[in-house]
Amino acid sequence: MLSLMRYYYYLEDERDKINSLITELKNNNVASQRDYSPQALSDDSRGVYAEHKLENLNILVVNLRQTSMDWPSYINTLENWEEKAGLQCEELIAKISILAGIAEDWDKLLESAQKVVPYKEALLMDIDQGNLGRLGRLWPNDQAFYCCGLKTANKLNQAFLLRGLPLIEAALLRLKAVNSFLRDQKNTITKEKDHLDSELSGILHSHLVSEKGSRSEAQELEVKIEELSIAYGKLAGDYGTVLSGTNRVSTMIDAFNKQLKSEKGLKISAELQEDIMSPYQNRLNELQALGNELKISRENHQAAIEVVRSKIEIMNARSNIATQEEIRALMELNITMQKQSLIFQYAAGLIEFIVLAYYSHTLWSHLAHAAFVAIPSGFQFLVVLLFSGNTVYCTHLLAEYLQGDHHVKKYLMLAGLSLSIIFVIILAASIIFSGTASH
Repeated sequence: MLSLMRYYYYLEDERDKINSLITELKNNNVASQRDYSPQALSDDSRGVYAEHKLENLNILVVNLRQTSMDWPSYINTLENWEEKAGLQCEELIAKISILAGIAEDWDKLLESAQKVVPYKEALLMDIDQGNLGRLGRLWPNDQAFYCCGLKTANKLNQAFLLRGLPLIEAALLRLKAVNSFLRDQKNTITKEKDHLDSELSGILHSHLVSEKGSRSEAQELEVKIEELSIAYGKLAGDYGTVLSGTNRVSTMIDAFNKQLKSEKGLKISAELQEDIMSPYQNRLNELQALGNELKISRENHQAAIEVVRSKIEIMNARSNIATQEEIRALMELNITMQKQSLIFQYAAGLIEFIVLAYYSHTLWSHLAHAAFVAIPSGFQFLVVLLFSGNTVYCTHLLAEYLQGDHHVKKYLMLAGLSLSIIFVIILAASIIFSGTASH
């Protein structure tokens, strides 16, 4: 007796189409098995269907069985119902068909399956009271086919075919989807890492090897620190992404292996299990290797940032030393100029004193000539010296005060008072000696 099972994997968005197919099944006397206790394939009923769910992946299992039908007839019947329900293959995540037979020769079943679904090799495994072969490794157009031969149908192998195997294939579909996503993600991250490593090599070669040490190069290195910091952030983010993907794949592989181990209706060799899981294990190994590379690259960027900072500090120190030397040279020049300025100030003050003394003496002799002649020459000399010196000192203090040096105010007032007293003495002496000269 031949039968056909088909697993429909779909997302919630296609629920309406699946409901339409279920309606077609009911209209054609295919019963529901809500308690998931499968009936034997040798029963006289036309078929049963059941529904399962694995996280966000929904599964509809259809089992058709009639003594008068062969596998092509079953396939045509299901495709007609799918067409009436408006269900297209591309709207599904996947569709898996089980070409089953009870009390049939296993080799002949495989030959018959070859006529229905041409395949190059079959992945063979044992199930309770029977054999199971996956016809081909690849998924042509999101479809897969199994050939199943049972000596007798019992509750254990029927539970496996109607529930265990659909859930195993669902786990593989999820692994396949995650594996494809992580492959693209890995390629993108690898390209970005290689690009960042290349830029890092360029920075180290073009800047850190050079011996210029100019101020402009220091500014360029500061810009490079920002670039390296951004690259470090990208690598840290990529490392976290890869680590998350690694943990996800590892968890899914462990869960799948536990699922296979707990499935009592399936007997699969360790070699075949390893063969089935090899693409995902390889992806896990690639992600782990990429994670190590990202970690090393991140550490290299961190080290480069420290090296660049150290070089900038060295260049700034050199620049500061050069600046200090220039400042010292300027200070020495300034001291020299101040010394010359002091010499000029002393010379100017002396000239000012001499000129002022001369003109004061001359002016005094002309304004009060009679008194001037009567005044002793020693007294004249002393008074002119005091008046001239005090006037020069007072004008210098006044200049400083007008420039904002208000701390000289007290000295300015004393100098002004002293100058006034000397001027009064000159007037008094002129008046007194002028009267004496007239007598």
